[in-house]
Amino acid sequence: MKLLCFGVFLFVAFLANVGQCATKQKVKYIPINLEDNPPPKKIVCYYNHLAYKREGKGKVSTEELRPALTTCSHLVYAFAGISNSGYHIKSLDKELDTDKNKGHELFKQVTALKTSYPDLNFILGVGGFEDQKDKEKYLEVLDDAKDRQKFIESTVQFLKQYGFNGVDLAWEFPVVKEKKESTLGSLWSGIKHTIAGPKDENPNLRKDHFTLLIREMKAALRPDKYFLGLSVMPHVNYTEYYDMPSITQHVDLITLHAYNFRTPERNYDEADYSAPLHFAHGRQEQQNVNYMVKWFIEKGAELNKLILAIPTFGRSWVLNKDSPRTGIPPLKVEGPGEKGTIVQEEGYLSYGEICSQLASLTDANASPTTLRKVPDPQKRMGTYAFRLPNKQLKQEYGIWVSYEDPETVGVKAAYAKQNNLAGVAIVDLSMDDFKGNCGEKFVLVKSAKHHLK
Repeated sequence: MKLLCFGVFLFVAFLANVGQCATKQKVKYIPINLEDNPPPKKIVCYYNHLAYKREGKGKVSTEELRPALTTCSHLVYAFAGISNSGYHIKSLDKELDTDKNKGHELFKQVTALKTSYPDLNFILGVGGFEDQKDKEKYLEVLDDAKDRQKFIESTVQFLKQYGFNGVDLAWEFPVVKEKKESTLGSLWSGIKHTIAGPKDENPNLRKDHFTLLIREMKAALRPDKYFLGLSVMPHVNYTEYYDMPSITQHVDLITLHAYNFRTPERNYDEADYSAPLHFAHGRQEQQNVNYMVKWFIEKGAELNKLILAIPTFGRSWVLNKDSPRTGIPPLKVEGPGEKGTIVQEEGYLSYGEICSQLASLTDANASPTTLRKVPDPQKRMGTYAFRLPNKQLKQEYGIWVSYEDPETVGVKAAYAKQNNLAGVAIVDLSMDDFKGNCGEKFVLVKSAKHHLK
């Protein structure tokens, strides 16, 4: 009887994958023309400074980054912020970033790596939704020329003081709230755990002022030949705030953070692919990589400046007794998954802690404590893995996680190359397999490099 149930389960999973392949697309593929631009070469690697503060085996020091840095063209230090008054750039953790109270001076630890990696560009990221205090300041600073100038002048001085080669603006615009329709076809009574932010009554004016900030910042950075990057963060309404024809000529790179389309914070009761490459039936049209890339190209972004960001983390949800046993998304769940041993945050798992728990979907002898991996043979939606609740093992809840592995990272890197983008970004190094728990260290960033050749 157990073998019969297992066989039925595999058959259902197979049909789901076939169904996705047969689905009519709403968003067309981007035409491929390899003659217009040279193959992409850039790999922008992010390093979140908070990884230095993790406890135990989750801590990632600058020394542990070294095996990956020969693969990267840029290293973005994530993140700095803006002061609540005065609109100056600032450290978000002075005892970590600087020498305050005999701090770790991580800014200088990172830029000191220049001596070992002279061809690597060391970039300071600003914003990135890590700056949580008084989010309105990211709108307010745009409106007054004097305030913009304060921010710009302090940024130039900051770069010189700590030895960075440039700045990447991951501007904290208001996020778009999740629609109330569930992809399962029902209506939610409300959206739980939706990310809140400031409301902008005049986005068109802010778009114009942000364009001015980009122009003015570039003019201030040009004498020192500093880099200026732009990061478009998840859930920001990019259709309202980014005037591509006016912006693209003033920046060196534009990184599209095309992930977290579905998250346990925004989609508390329903798990689904977090960073699908293409559209699939029943999903929102804009919640996939291809749609976002296509929009920026159509609006005038220069191909040789577009970077596709690929996450190294998975988004996890809790499976309960009412969750479908097939694991096929979208499926009913019960909020964010438990904390892992590395990231130590509900709803997040690094690839390094996911890969060590995986077992093949077809392995009938695998331990019930493992995560059953379900690959994506059609190379459209991504990979997921799950573990069902198990009464015999007194496991009341299971887990479902959408994540990237070396194969899906390679698919996205190949997509960037085929569509003449400038390259990819890895977000971030601290959530790749930096310890080599499952084999080669930093296997995700290395897979991206391989598929960009």
